[in-house]
Amino acid sequence: MDRTELPEPFAALADLAGDPTIDRAVLLGKALKAVPDLQRWLREERQLTVRALLDGPYDRNDLAPHLEVTPQRVADIAAGHRNAASLAKARKNG
Repeated sequence: MDRTELPEPFAALADLAGDPTIDRAVLLGKALKAVPDLQRWLREERQLTVRALLDGPYDRNDLAPHLEVTPQRVADIAAGHRNAASLAKARKNG
């Protein structure tokens, strides 16, 4: 089986790779269980960052191409709104 390469933003997690041990399996399991918390943290940090940028010299039209989203999505991120897919998933998971 081909191994998926660790995405660049998470290079610090590379320490979780290594020899197959019980400790490694436990750490990987804990990391996987914490993914929703990581996603929540990332969303909150992105929201704070986008808000700060919008409070400064940028407007949503400036930020949209950099974030690869529409200007409306920039406004939604700043307001803390989640996209439709995230909302549907959150509702499904309770």
